[in-house]
Amino acid sequence: MGVEANATSSTTIVVKWGDIPREHQNGQIEGYKVYYGSNPRLPFQYKDIPNNSTQTTTLTELRKYVQYHIQVLAYTRLGDGALSTPPVRVQTFEDTPGTPSNVSFPDVSFTTARIIWDVPDEPNGEILAYRVTYHLHTYSNLNFSREFPPSDRTYRATELSSEQYYMFSVTAQTRLGWGKTANALVFTTNNRERPQPPSVPQISPSQVQSEQITFSWTPGRDGFSPLRYYTVQYAENAGPWQTVPERVDPQVISYTVANLKAFTSYRFRIQATNDIGPSGWSVESEVARTLPAAPSKGVTGLKVVPITTTSVRVEWEPVEKMYWSGDHETGGYRVEYRSEKFPNAVQATPKEDVLGIKASQVVLKDLTRNCNYDIVVVPFNSQGSGPSSPPVAVYVGEAVPTGEPQGVVGQAVSATEVRLDWKPPQQSQQNGDLLGYKIFYLVTDTPQEEEENHVEEELEVVPATYNSHSLVFLDKFTEYRIQILAFNPAGDGPRSKSITVKTLQGLPGPPCNVRFSDITMTSLRVTWDPPKKRNGEIKGYVVSYETAEQNERFSKQVKQKVTGTSLLIQTLEEEITYTFSVRALTYDYGPSVTENVTTGPQDGSPAKPKDLMMSKSVSSVDMHWKNGPSGKGPILGYYIQSKRKDDTRWQTVTRTNNGPLEDFTISYQNLLPSTSYTFRVIAYNRYGISYPAYSDDPVLTPSKLYLEYGYLQQKPFYRQTWFMVALAAASIIIIIMIIAVLCVKSKSYKYKQEAQKTLEESMAMDLDDRQELAVELYRSRRAGAPTMSAGGCGTLGKRSTLGRKSLGHHQPPGPPMLGKSPPRPSPASVAYHSDEESLKGYDENPDDSSVTEKPSEISSTDSQGSESENDSEF
Repeated sequence: MGVEANATSSTTIVVKWGDIPREHQNGQIEGYKVYYGSNPRLPFQYKDIPNNSTQTTTLTELRKYVQYHIQVLAYTRLGDGALSTPPVRVQTFEDTPGTPSNVSFPDVSFTTARIIWDVPDEPNGEILAYRVTYHLHTYSNLNFSREFPPSDRTYRATELSSEQYYMFSVTAQTRLGWGKTANALVFTTNNRERPQPPSVPQISPSQVQSEQITFSWTPGRDGFSPLRYYTVQYAENAGPWQTVPERVDPQVISYTVANLKAFTSYRFRIQATNDIGPSGWSVESEVARTLPAAPSKGVTGLKVVPITTTSVRVEWEPVEKMYWSGDHETGGYRVEYRSEKFPNAVQATPKEDVLGIKASQVVLKDLTRNCNYDIVVVPFNSQGSGPSSPPVAVYVGEAVPTGEPQGVVGQAVSATEVRLDWKPPQQSQQNGDLLGYKIFYLVTDTPQEEEENHVEEELEVVPATYNSHSLVFLDKFTEYRIQILAFNPAGDGPRSKSITVKTLQGLPGPPCNVRFSDITMTSLRVTWDPPKKRNGEIKGYVVSYETAEQNERFSKQVKQKVTGTSLLIQTLEEEITYTFSVRALTYDYGPSVTENVTTGPQDGSPAKPKDLMMSKSVSSVDMHWKNGPSGKGPILGYYIQSKRKDDTRWQTVTRTNNGPLEDFTISYQNLLPSTSYTFRVIAYNRYGISYPAYSDDPVLTPSKLYLEYGYLQQKPFYRQTWFMVALAAASIIIIIMIIAVLCVKSKSYKYKQEAQKTLEESMAMDLDDRQELAVELYRSRRAGAPTMSAGGCGTLGKRSTLGRKSLGHHQPPGPPMLGKSPPRPSPASVAYHSDEESLKGYDENPDDSSVTEKPSEISSTDSQGSESENDSEF
């Protein structure tokens, strides 16, 4: 559209453009937007010209000596058009520079100060020179001034007065003159240090708004080095601290943080920085919450459907709660509609409010027939209105069909085609002339492997005169869900009930990822994955292989059918390249996949074993060898193979899997008698096998008769003498242990019975026996006879409880015995013993039971007790 741009000053650019071709206007042009920006990484600004007759504008307040990219677009009532291309580039004029940046004093003493600075943030042209001046802060007269080239941005001032404040000024120069001056104060001392943190930021309720908060603070001690700037951080709710990009002037004691979220809690903290470095962070402020605001986001997914000749249904996706800026309780939606025939002023635009932030539709009634309407939806709350949606145009006068197509049926014709038939909606539900039908179909089941790509519903449109249609180029052996709807100028009607149709089987694709494993000199295992395009039910596979090069001796082609995805191939030729092909089967075979492989060692296989030696014993053949390098992986085992003299193929005697070995024994039982054998050893790891190590001379196995004699000489271990002796000794020990256990059990039972019998006899003693016993006991003590227990008088000769009384000590004579019978013992005075205690006593010492005590105990305890009892009785 012929966009032109010309700079008229250091801050203004005039932009002009032409008309848009009529065929590209797509409606009535209502205005233009001029986009401009200097940094492609930042969003462009734009200027709105709401007048289709104006084709020029002036951009103001631009940055000086900066190149801008400018584009223009036109817009209609339905939205913005495309930006003009390519962007027009224009640079603003040069001007005097801004203040030099980052002025500081890294080195200061009592008499010197070194100042440094950076290029101005707004150079506004090419910097030609810098000028530095300084003087005592208390005196305004200049005592020093010097200019520097643009490459020099440092200077050391000397012969200064100690402990005094000096004011330094730095100014930059462009072609148009000297620019703004940066002033910095410094204190001459050797004792500079970091500043103290500022005080807690103070926030008053009057300083809180919906998108910004202003707070103030008190500076801390500057550490004899004037402050250069403040750093402000804020935290949103319980989130992390975020730094405000702007450096705050050290002369101010309040700051406003803008671009905050409405109805959100914030905390603030401040850090002061001088020439030595930053202070610590201040104590964080109290939590302050911004005020509620109007919704920050408009509705999406706006759709308008005519339902009658004078009404439409407006639908949209509700705005999420987080975008209502803290005032969702009063939220709602305002539906504005305007007729093209009767345009109204903005204040008089008809509208209908729907309360509730979750509302998603409304019906507009009593509209004018045969008229186009523009409809927008605006979210609102008590704080104001949010962004309006793009307008949606709708024609009122015809309603969408209210009935769905009838009798929808589908039939698979081939592996890629489905035939559909249907009947139109009932005449009363068509609401005018139909324009056509939309057929929606979606994959619901597929034999293919699951793909990461999301399956989307597909659409085909047919004229209203069609009552049948064929969907072609479908996936093979795939199930589809199909629906049909009728549409007219007002829009789409409801969909029919879904039907499910599955395409027929097709030929499968080639199998994938053919690989070989367990490759030996004459065998291997081939494995593959099912085809990505199965196109049906895989019933099996056919594997064919042949030599890659023709050979008259053994060239042949072999085919084999399998149902799995791997096959072990044997009887191959050694170190020959074979070509394998695999085909999958559904109702017929599909294309094949082909791979080559060579039998024998592979890349990474171990080296050939060395120095294979053979020796014979009475019952076996012993093999010894030395291992070579293990290849790319450790040796896992060996193939031990043999070949008879007249055979052409090697037979595997055994396959070890217990790691590296250097010897192995083959029993004659695994070989045929009286036969000449040649042996070889093959090492293997997870990459493959080594080359074979062959025996130098054939080995002749003994005859059958010799083998039988040899095995008689070589008795098995269970017929060896040492095994028989050990078995007999173990048997004897077991028998002795059983006899000992039985004896101990029998003896314990015998002692237990005797003790119980003795106890019963003593308890059954009659009164006369007890009196006679007491008299005899008293006489014997009077006479001093110590042999009573040995004499065996009466019941004293028995092992009873009474036998505990010792007669071995002479006691002084007691009083004359009277004819008084001793008291009868009560049942509680008789000592009873449990079976376990009795058994324990007999087991430990059969001669020392519970009815007999040691002589020392008898003499020292019981005799004295008995005597005192008798004395008291008599």
